[in-house]
Amino acid sequence: MTDERTDDMTRFVAELEAGGVLSDAAWREAFTKVPRHVFLPAFFTPLPDGRWQAMDQSHPDYWRLVYADTTLTTQLDATIHPDPSVGPVAGAGTSSSTQPGLMAAMLDALRVTGGERVLEIGTGTGYNAALLAHRLNAQNVTSVEVDDRVADAARQRLVVAGYHPSVITGDGEQGWRPGAPYDRLVATVSVPAVPRAWLAQVRDGGMIVASLWRDLGGAPLVRLEVDGDTAQGFFLPQPGGFMPVRSANRATAALSAATRQIGISRTATVPSGVLHDDDAGLWLALQVPEVTWLGFTPDGGTDQVWLFAPDGSWAMVEDATVRVEQYGPRNLWDEVEAAYDRWDATGQPCRDRLGLTVTGTGEHRFWLDFPDATQWVDVPGRR
Repeated sequence: MTDERTDDMTRFVAELEAGGVLSDAAWREAFTKVPRHVFLPAFFTPLPDGRWQAMDQSHPDYWRLVYADTTLTTQLDATIHPDPSVGPVAGAGTSSSTQPGLMAAMLDALRVTGGERVLEIGTGTGYNAALLAHRLNAQNVTSVEVDDRVADAARQRLVVAGYHPSVITGDGEQGWRPGAPYDRLVATVSVPAVPRAWLAQVRDGGMIVASLWRDLGGAPLVRLEVDGDTAQGFFLPQPGGFMPVRSANRATAALSAATRQIGISRTATVPSGVLHDDDAGLWLALQVPEVTWLGFTPDGGTDQVWLFAPDGSWAMVEDATVRVEQYGPRNLWDEVEAAYDRWDATGQPCRDRLGLTVTGTGEHRFWLDFPDATQWVDVPGRR
């Protein structure tokens, strides 16, 4: 590696430290030694028109971006891979290299001391698996990736970087039973619910660090300690959102259809900005399922936020006029306001006061401060 590239990595690690992560010297060494560019020979960058352009080392911005604290998209629509010789392409991101600062926070949340056996869900580029292998030794790291082409590329890049963890092609929601029990499990994809298979494959006293997928956002990143067939713990102060596992039923926006319908209008009691509040937004996302949002500004109008549900329900909030319009079987903004009121009535708690217990039956109990202070219960599949 050239001195210039070494300088890039040194600056990169210094920026992560300045951001409040990498307080652990062992993880700091891993980020210093593991070259991110090996795992990102090319990636997509977003264009103003919503399309993507592939970029590799021939682009003058490549090194600046690859050694920046940012997520980089590496696959679109589960089939399109970056090719800089091809012009702009359309698609939705299905694989990426996670924001390094978030990776560092999650690795720190694992609370490893050295020698723990770790199962990673979502290999992606292989960069996170390399960091784990550097810290814990490759024989202690197993990584599961659903996409065989992505897994193959990660294996090759790990070898180039000098690391040899086990990379398995399979369904991450099922874990990897042949290697169980594990001391730790970390997921770099989001799941609608914590799979029971994970609880069964992590030893008693072991930890799971994962993000729950919610269409509304909220970035619900949680650390759970396993005890028999249950696991419980607090959500982390650091928000953490990832692309969802491919089994997730993602809500889609249908603005063109919604604008042809007339809803019922009333005065909004909370502004649309509550959706993006780090603390309130977590509660809203967890309590208002299968709802996505879209920002929109009509010609000559003011900013609007639209919510959509799969059953055709929608809501439009216009903060400038303090107005909400709703249509369909679900009154979506009513649901948001009710969830916000519950958060407000509990004293507007910060996100790391919210806890989660996952039972052996799959039930998710959300509580505040103490496990017996249940706020609501979610049974996946019964929404």
